[in-house]
Amino acid sequence: MRLLRVVLLIAFATSLVVIAAPATAQEPEYTYYFVSHIGPDDPNMKWLTVSTEEISKLLPVKVNYVAAEKFSIEQQVKNLEAAIAADPDGLIVPITDPKALEGPLKEAIAAGIPVIASNISDPRDAPDKIPYLTYVGGDEYLTGVKMGERFLQEFKDKGITPGHTVCANCAPGHVGIQMRCKGMKDVMDQAGVSFEELPMEPEPTKVYDTFTAYLQGKPETNAVWGAVMWETLNIYQAIKDADLEGKILVATVDESPMSVEGILRGYVIATHSQQFYLQGWVPVEWLYINNRFGYTPPPTVLTGPVIIDASNAAAWKDKLVGIFGEETYNSLAGWELK
Repeated sequence: MRLLRVVLLIAFATSLVVIAAPATAQEPEYTYYFVSHIGPDDPNMKWLTVSTEEISKLLPVKVNYVAAEKFSIEQQVKNLEAAIAADPDGLIVPITDPKALEGPLKEAIAAGIPVIASNISDPRDAPDKIPYLTYVGGDEYLTGVKMGERFLQEFKDKGITPGHTVCANCAPGHVGIQMRCKGMKDVMDQAGVSFEELPMEPEPTKVYDTFTAYLQGKPETNAVWGAVMWETLNIYQAIKDADLEGKILVATVDESPMSVEGILRGYVIATHSQQFYLQGWVPVEWLYINNRFGYTPPPTVLTGPVIIDASNAAAWKDKLVGIFGEETYNSLAGWELK
C-alpha cells in the first residue's frame, strides 16, 4: 500500500498545478490539500489561492492547491487519489461529479481524513451523499433562479417580449452547472418563457461555432446565460458576428475581472458572486478547528449567490483590484473582440 501511494504521487506530479502557501513564521502543524477543478485557465483560481495563502499566515497550516491545467473530472479524480496518498490532515474538494469522486473520498473519510466540500456540493440525499464535514459555497440551483429572475426583470424594464432563453453549458458532467441551468429553467417555465440548456464542448472555437449554428436554427433567441464564465466571450463574439448586438441579452457567472468588466463595458447585463474568497478561507479555518479542537461545522455554510449588475459592478471592481492588483485585473479583464 505504501509503495502504491509513492507511485501515485510520482505518476501525477507532472500533470498538476500545485500552489503551496508561503512558509509562516511558525512551522505548520497541519497540511491540507485543496483538490480543485479551477485551474490556471480560470481567473477565479486567484481568489482561492490568495485566500488560502492569507489564512495560512494566521494559522499553523500549509495548504497545497492542486488543479489540472484545464477542466477535467478524470484528472480531478487522479489528483484526489494522489492527494490522499500524501496522507494529509484534511481535504477540500469541489464535488464536480459525485459518482466519480465518491470512491476515493469515502476511502479518505474512512481512513480518518476530514473532508470539506467547497464551491460545489453533492446534491444527493443520504445515504448516497458523500459524508463530508460540511459544504462551503454558493447554492448553484438558487444562482440559476436568481439569474432567471434577473433576465425577466431586464425584459420588463426594457419592454422586451421574451422569445427564447438559453443556458449555455460548456462543462457537461459538471453537476454544479447543471443545477444552475435547472434553476433558470424552473423560473422560465413558471413564467411561460421558452428555455433550453445548450451543452457545448469546452473549447473556445467550438463554443463559438456551436452558438453561431444555434442562433441560425433558433433566431427567436433573445437571452443567453453563459453558465461558465470564459465561454461568454466566445458567445458574445458569435452574437456580434451575427449582427445581433443589443438584440440578445447576455449574462455570465462569477466575480472575475472579465465578468465585472463585461458589465461595465455594456456587453453583459449581470453576473453573480458566490464569494470565492470565502470558499478558500472558511474550509481551511474549519479544518483547523476540527483538527485542533474537535469541533464539527454546521452542515452547510452558504457564501452566495449575490447578483452583480450595473448598480454595483463598480464597487465589485474595487474589490477585485484590491485582491488582484490593477495590473493583474487589467490582464484578466479580457474582451478583445474581433
